[in-house]
Amino acid sequence: MKKQQLIIGIVVGYMLKVIKAHKKEIKFKQEFASIRHGNYPEFIALVKGSIPEMVVYRSGDIEVNPNPKKDNFDFIGLVMAGPSMKVFYEKCIAEYGVFLDNEISDKIYYQLAIYEITIRIHANKFKTLEKSETFQTIIDNLGKQLALNEEDVTTLQNGRKLLNMVKHGRKKNYSWIEGITDFEKAFQLIEEKNITLE
Repeated sequence: MKKQQLIIGIVVGYMLKVIKAHKKEIKFKQEFASIRHGNYPEFIALVKGSIPEMVVYRSGDIEVNPNPKKDNFDFIGLVMAGPSMKVFYEKCIAEYGVFLDNEISDKIYYQLAIYEITIRIHANKFKTLEKSETFQTIIDNLGKQLALNEEDVTTLQNGRKLLNMVKHGRKKNYSWIEGITDFEKAFQLIEEKNITLE
């Protein structure tokens, strides 16, 4: 049975594709940054989508239909932001349309989005992330928390290179194909280590 794609991967993957294709024309920078960094309350406030009904049990407390909180950097935040992500995706498609990237597939864009968000969520379990923390530092710290060996941390850091290329442009001595190859190894590693959203 084929796995259903997560809305966050679809939306952020699409926005990464827009960044690569139209670097100077990002209309929704604030919304995109808030999703990517897991600031779901800010994202919901910006997009104004509905919040699904839910009951949350955490540390012995039960909340019915809680408001988004800054510490909802987890599955609760993802669920709360789901309707806003659908609204936001429709706005993005209306603004930029559907288009093809000849160097990176939609599957890789989806996986890039899931990769960064998954690592951020898992890292946040151990220590609340600061806005100023780089993704490189987050990977290093997660590697320590999970007792990953140096080779595994290097693989995760190499996977980050493709994400940087998409956001900031390709480097002269590093091709899209090399970036995709390194990223696929890193994505495979997070699945093997069960660093996932499922």
